[in-house]
Amino acid sequence: MSEKLVTEEFLDTYEGEVMFLSQDLEELIEKLEEGNLDNEALEVLSQNLLDVSDVFLSSTYTQHISPIFKDFAAFIETLSAEKLMEHEESIEYLHAILSDVNTYIEQYFIGRVFSDVYLFQDSLKNSIEFLKASCRTEDDAVEDDGSEVLFL
Repeated sequence: MSEKLVTEEFLDTYEGEVMFLSQDLEELIEKLEEGNLDNEALEVLSQNLLDVSDVFLSSTYTQHISPIFKDFAAFIETLSAEKLMEHEESIEYLHAILSDVNTYIEQYFIGRVFSDVYLFQDSLKNSIEFLKASCRTEDDAVEDDGSEVLFL
């Protein structure tokens, strides 16, 4: 079976599921924009990220992205909505990440617009690291080996 047929079969298999995941992500993005994010929404987000992870895991071409989504879901589970809403920068990062993920899965699975999966992977990984860093409090800060620089 040719690579093109295998890829099309993979995309066909998950197109419907991705449409529902995309709708859920859009709703979560709206909640973020409106400032109405609650703990229940974070739980839904974590589950959606695990579902996206499972979809990407189902193809040899995209399975390397799956662990990033699983780690991201685990990180989201550690957050509380009220603490997250206190950090405007964190909200902006989360909004950008969810928008990027939603755009990518819509383009890839629905629009069948193929872009560099590794570029998406690197961008996603870096964005999540920025989000994690922005969520840290001074209590979480780590001092550099004796210097006076405080990393937040």
